[in-house]
Order: sequence, then C-alpha cells, then structure tokens
Amino acid sequence: MGRPMAQAYQRRKVAPKVRGGVVQKKHNHRPTAALGYILARESPSKGCRHIVTKQDIRLLTSIIPNWRTLADGLESIILTASSDAHDGRYQFFHREKTASIQISAWDGDLWRVFTLDYFREHSGILELLGVATEPHAEGTECRFTLRQAKAFLLLHVFLHELGHHVDRMATKSQDASPHGEPFAERYANELGLAIWPAYVRLFGNPRT
Repeated sequence: MGRPMAQAYQRRKVAPKVRGGVVQKKHNHRPTAALGYILARESPSKGCRHIVTKQDIRLLTSIIPNWRTLADGLESIILTASSDAHDGRYQFFHREKTASIQISAWDGDLWRVFTLDYFREHSGILELLGVATEPHAEGTECRFTLRQAKAFLLLHVFLHELGHHVDRMATKSQDASPHGEPFAERYANELGLAIWPAYVRLFGNPRT
C-alpha cells in the first residue's frame, strides 16, 4: 500500500529467508529487562516513511488484554526500513524459539490500489476506519488519510502478526503457526473490534 500497484502488492507473510525449512535469524538484539523484548526502529528507506512510531506500539500494547502473557516468546518488535511488498512480517527463530513482529515503513503515497480479492478480504476494517474507496482498473483504490493508515497498521497489520504468534505459542512444540493466514486474519478482526473504543480514546477517531 503506498504507490498504486495492485499486482506487485503482496499480503503479509512470514519472512522468506528460509534454509532447510528453518527461518534464519536476522536480528541479534538482546531483549530488554523492562519489556522482555526489543522495540526498535530502523531508518526508513528512500521513498518510505514510518507511519507508526515506537510510542504508538507502546500505547497499542497497553490496551491489548493480557499483553504481557501474549508477548511471551517475542524477541523483538521492529519498525523496519521498507515495505519489501508487504506491510508486516512474523519471523520465527527456530533455534531460540523466539519471534519478531515487524511493521514496515509505508512506501510512497498514502493512497493505495488493492486487488479485488484483497479489498474484499479487508473490507470490514477499511469500512470501520472510514477509508474512502474508488474503483480502479487494477482493483480498488483506497484513499487513506494519515490517521487511517496508522490505524490500519496498528489495528490490523500488527494484530495479524500477533495472531501468528498466538497461534504458534498455543502449540505444544511452538515450532510453527499451524492455522496460518485464516487464524491470523480472524484474530486481527476480532481483537481489533474489541479494542476499538479504547483505541479511539488513545489515538482519536480515524474516521474524522
């Protein structure tokens, strides 16, 4: 989401650096004693900008029920330098059995063109945020405001990646997120609605 390109846009996915079926570790940070995980921000790549701040993450996690329990097993939350064709990523470190939630810098303009399938799948959150839409030759153009883009990344992308983490931690082996995208998407939708009133109190209403 950023510049209008529907076909090149890919949905959120697990980090692609895999060797022998195991995602390789990318970050060598040590968790902080206070949080239990690293909260870090990379400088955005050229043409990108961070819509979400570290303070936004702190505020969001303060209204997620049972956050301290849910964060168990997280090594880091990172605002990464560029989108690399996705908005967020859940990266699992097999040897340490820890993981990273990564939210990408926003690439290009606020307005984005989504494929019809992606737009339909996310019509609920887009309607909740009041995002204006227009038909486009490659799908649907979503005309985000800055406040709406932030809410989309926090209330949906971050919660989606958290859903992958919750799914993995609920398994005995904690080696994979067995229920995949459907579980993570459902988790984000349900939790996003549950914390919506608290989100509006903290961040303001994205619809206005």
